[in-house]
Amino acid sequence: MTKKKNEIWSAIALALAALSIWVVASHLKDYSLKDFKNYFRDANPFWIVMAVVCMISYILFEGFAILTVLKAFGYKRAIHKGVVYSAADIYFSAITPSATGGQPACAFFMMSDGVPAAVSAVALLLNLVMYNASIMTIGLIALVLRPGIFMNFVMPSKALIIIGYVILTTLVVFTILLIKREDWVHSIGSFIIRLSGKIKLIRNTGRLEKKLDRITKEYSDCANMIDGHRGMLIKCFIYNLVQRCLQICVSVMIFLAGRGKGSMALDIWATHAFSVIGSNCVPIPGAIGVIDALLLDGMKDLMSEQDATSLELASRGVSFYICVLTCVLIVGIGYFSLNRRIKIFGNEDND
Repeated sequence: MTKKKNEIWSAIALALAALSIWVVASHLKDYSLKDFKNYFRDANPFWIVMAVVCMISYILFEGFAILTVLKAFGYKRAIHKGVVYSAADIYFSAITPSATGGQPACAFFMMSDGVPAAVSAVALLLNLVMYNASIMTIGLIALVLRPGIFMNFVMPSKALIIIGYVILTTLVVFTILLIKREDWVHSIGSFIIRLSGKIKLIRNTGRLEKKLDRITKEYSDCANMIDGHRGMLIKCFIYNLVQRCLQICVSVMIFLAGRGKGSMALDIWATHAFSVIGSNCVPIPGAIGVIDALLLDGMKDLMSEQDATSLELASRGVSFYICVLTCVLIVGIGYFSLNRRIKIFGNEDND
C-alpha cells in the first residue's frame, strides 16, 4: 500500500471509530460519562492489568506464529522482529477493508530482514489459514460450552453469526482444497468463470482467469514447501488459537475488574466469541461498529444496558483501539530502525 492510501484508510478508520463510540455511548438517552465512571468506581486494578496483559499477548502470539513458520523454513529471526511483523499485520488489517493491507505490510518488514518473498508469502498464507481456523474453532467452543448465549442475540445478529460460521467454514475448506487439490479448485473455478462469462455475469473473464492461475500457483508452491512440516503447522495453529482466545479474554478481564461475578465469566467470553464470528462477514475496517453492536446485543440479557455499554466501551477500547495504537508505535519504531540500518549500511558501502 502507498503512503497516501495508508493515510486515507487511517483517516477513514479513525472516523468510523469516533462514530462507533458516539453511537454506542448515545444509544441510551440517559447514559453519560458518569455511568461509565460508576461502573469502574471500585474496579479491581489487578483485572485491568490482566486485560492489558491479554492485549499485549495478543500481539506477541501472532509474532510467535509467524516466527515458527519462518524458522521451519530455515529463517530464524529474533522475537522483537516477530513483534514488528505482528504489529504491522494487526495495524494495517485494522484500517483496511477485509484486512487487505495487513499482509503486504508484514511482508515488507520480513523481506527487509532478508526473508525471501516466496517464504514470506507462504508464512503469511499459512498464518491466514490458521487464523481463520482458530476463529472457527473458538466459535465451535462457544457453541458447545454456551449454546444458550447464542439465543440472547436478536434475529439480525443471529443471521450475521450464522453467515460468519458459513463463510469461515467455506474459507477453511476451500483453503485446504487449494493446498491439497489445487487442480480441482482450478478446474471448478475456471468452469464457474467461463459459465459466468457466457451468461453475462462477468465481463472480463480473462483477468479473473489470470488471477485464478496466480492464486492456485501460490497455494501449490505453499503445499510443496510445507510438505513434512506437520509439527510447524500444529504450533502455528496453537499460537493463533491462543492469540484469539486472549483477545476475547480482554472482555472477561474488564468484566471482572468491574466487580462482575466470576460465574458469568464464560458467558461474557462466549458472547464476545459469537460477536467475533458475526463481525467477520462484514468487510469494514476492524469490523468497527459491527462487533460493537453485536457485543451490546449479546450482553443485554446478562446485565443492565448501562453496564453492558460501559463494559463494551472499555473492553473494545483495550482489545482494539489501544491495541492498534500500540501496534502503530511498534511499527513506527520498526520502520525507524529499518531506515537507520539502511543509512548505516549505505554509508558503509559508499566508503
